[in-house]
Amino acid sequence: MLEQCQGQMLCSKCFLSAKNSGYCPGCDKEYQKRCLKRVCSNDCSSCSGGRNAYVLGCCGHAPKVVLKRWKELLQYPLPDYNPEPIQINCRLIPVIYAQIRDCRIPEEFPQIDTWAVPIHKVSSKKGKFRSNDLKDYLGLPPDKKLLLTTCASDDYQERLWEKGPRMDYKRYGIDYWFPSHFSIYDNDSKLYQFASAKRQQFHAIWIESQFVWFRLGEHIPVRFLDPIRNAPSIIISTNQMYSNHNKTILHNEVGVADSYFPLKTLFFVVGKHIVFPKRLLSFVGKSGSIHEIISPTCREAFIFNHGRDMS
Repeated sequence: MLEQCQGQMLCSKCFLSAKNSGYCPGCDKEYQKRCLKRVCSNDCSSCSGGRNAYVLGCCGHAPKVVLKRWKELLQYPLPDYNPEPIQINCRLIPVIYAQIRDCRIPEEFPQIDTWAVPIHKVSSKKGKFRSNDLKDYLGLPPDKKLLLTTCASDDYQERLWEKGPRMDYKRYGIDYWFPSHFSIYDNDSKLYQFASAKRQQFHAIWIESQFVWFRLGEHIPVRFLDPIRNAPSIIISTNQMYSNHNKTILHNEVGVADSYFPLKTLFFVVGKHIVFPKRLLSFVGKSGSIHEIISPTCREAFIFNHGRDMS
């Protein structure tokens, strides 16, 4: 940490600092140098602590119009969100790609009623889908359900945020879709973590997603989840847990989620396996799921790795 950092003076003007118990962690040395020199970037988003995502900075140097914009978003009262529960029979949702459509893999596994595809496999970064019929594009039979996941780079998240309901998912054969997945990393500033969590909730309601993301990080209080407490389908990502500190945060979040949400709530895990003591989980597979399916002993390997009972 740099000595005599003016960050605290700047942060004292931040509406989130006073409301949520103190100053933000996560400022790196380059961020602090800009504060010490009283030099601003031309683009407030570069100071937000949020890497490359377009989240405007909030500090003592930020223009009033920037502060006003984020204050309005973060203080906007969201209604309780309780969409219709999804109808998925199989607790494993494998990923499918257009490159293997000729293999007709879904037809080999009739017990799997829903297949997933990541947004970056069926859409450009400008938010244009690669086909008007994504099920046909992926080689998925019309009677199967298609789930669009949003685990992709920040460019995709911001485009989904920008376009909102204009993405018109149902028109392209998508049955279920995740809301944008804005990052909440433990080394991001508190502003960025709060903004990401609020935007995820806001985006889910805005696009009428059947899912909501769950993530608290280190600094988001449980009460922040109140608008989504009765949502029937919760997504939890276990990806990018690179350190023991990350895993500790995730372990704490598991305990909170298990106690906070009603037992009827469905949990969908994206990434590595994790145990929730009180409930069954559904897993949205990664590319490894497909690799197991098309292996020489595909059916045995698939059932062995993902559970005996596929119903």
